[in-house]
Amino acid sequence: MSLADLAALLAGGLVLGGLWASLLRSADPIRARPESPDPLDRGTALPAWLTPLYPLLWPLLPVWEGIALRRGAPLVERIARSGYTPYATVSAVWAARLRGMALGLLVMIGGSLLTGLLLGTLIPGILGGLAAGLYGVLSPDRRIAAAIAARKRRFRSNMLLVLAAARGFLRGGRAWDDALSRAAVGDGVFANWARFLVARYTARGEAGLQEALFHAPDSRDPYLIRFMDGVRAAISGGAGFEVILSSLIQDLGSEMEQEVSERVTAVEPYVMAAGILAIMGYMIVLLYHVFAGGQDLLGF
Repeated sequence: MSLADLAALLAGGLVLGGLWASLLRSADPIRARPESPDPLDRGTALPAWLTPLYPLLWPLLPVWEGIALRRGAPLVERIARSGYTPYATVSAVWAARLRGMALGLLVMIGGSLLTGLLLGTLIPGILGGLAAGLYGVLSPDRRIAAAIAARKRRFRSNMLLVLAAARGFLRGGRAWDDALSRAAVGDGVFANWARFLVARYTARGEAGLQEALFHAPDSRDPYLIRFMDGVRAAISGGAGFEVILSSLIQDLGSEMEQEVSERVTAVEPYVMAAGILAIMGYMIVLLYHVFAGGQDLLGF
């Protein structure tokens, strides 16, 4: 890299740094107008250090969300399915994506300077910055997907306990909502969701049921669909809710037993191998002390 290229790169870095510093001095963080279609318009301001990147990178955000929509559910729905963990708002997700873009930009500038001085070319630094920025942009979606998967597993296991307790209250003459509220105690995923379901139905009726489904980790879960069919049957005055609960409890119990059996089968060879290695290690130590004259270890 020639001195002219290095000087141009340093000048560009100084200009960008000056722009960043001048915008950081602004007292009011940049917000979108209420009528703006900007995806960050959720009433949450960006962190101060991200504010300078907002006018530079926000045109990319709607395009990125359009690409994400082709790969899965809308962002608002995925946040609800994750239980608002690790991101509680849409703006928090976009702030995390902006942090990824900022990381890529910093890596690109620093890497270009380093590779330009050492290798005489800017290409490795630019490619490294693009890779780091792409990873930072994709990271929030990966974390949301992992949270949804973990919540779905806990939802299914906690569902068995709550439904078993609710069936007992139903047999005691309780209404479906009272039985479910009494059974849904504690901090289990399904217990929290069941209390939310009863509260939203009490407040909004059928619309509340749809709202509760929107916050389930997987609204297409066959067990959840059967449960909601039982709820609607109980609401319409039918007597099939207890029968559906009994069937669900039996099927969930069988599935959990099968999962435990599969896990034991998968782990069993490793346990046997560990046991064999432990016995071999013990025999090696024992033989070593016999041949090395360490009879005190053997007790004679």
